[in-house]
Amino acid sequence: MKVENRRPTKIFPWLIVLGWMSLIFYFSHQVQQQSWDLSHTVLGISIQVIKVTQVIVVIGLAGFAIVKLKKRGVTIGIKELLLIFLVGYFVYSLSIGVRQALVPPDLHHFIRKNAHFFIYLILGVLVKYALNSTGVSEFKSVTISLLICVAYAFSDEIHQLVVPGRGGQLSDVVIDSYGAGLGILLQLTFVKFISKKALNQKTLETKVAE
Repeated sequence: MKVENRRPTKIFPWLIVLGWMSLIFYFSHQVQQQSWDLSHTVLGISIQVIKVTQVIVVIGLAGFAIVKLKKRGVTIGIKELLLIFLVGYFVYSLSIGVRQALVPPDLHHFIRKNAHFFIYLILGVLVKYALNSTGVSEFKSVTISLLICVAYAFSDEIHQLVVPGRGGQLSDVVIDSYGAGLGILLQLTFVKFISKKALNQKTLETKVAE
């Protein structure tokens, strides 16, 4: 009987983890101006995406209204189109007000801090998956994953102390840790969901076979 070599399968997740850590290191190693330029680029793209989304939603609602009216036998004339246009314009104007109310005054700072959170959320998922792939139990993998992510967050902030124009902040470590923790919990929840689904499927197949 031929025994499969599963070593590459176990190593590959860790290569992804190292790659993601390298990406975090790259961002942290950027001098202040580079980091700010990148953040402002992301900010500009985000604002444009929000604006385009607003327009698409309004157009979609207008199209939906026309389809519904036609299904009810309403003839779409100039008056109806004008009414739909005015309502759409009102909704669009309202969405602008909502956007301005919800968007933080310092959106640039908000994006930078959330970038910390989501980058480490992904790291948490990757580390947890890598540990699971090596056969570490769920409880141990949760603990070890969190320790690895928190330790790397600390090292990341220490690294920024020697980067021109940058500085390490304990608050960033906290944000990173929360992000990693959520990522680990999401991965744990997903694994449990898949396992439960597989178990239910197996039980169903057993009952059918009987």
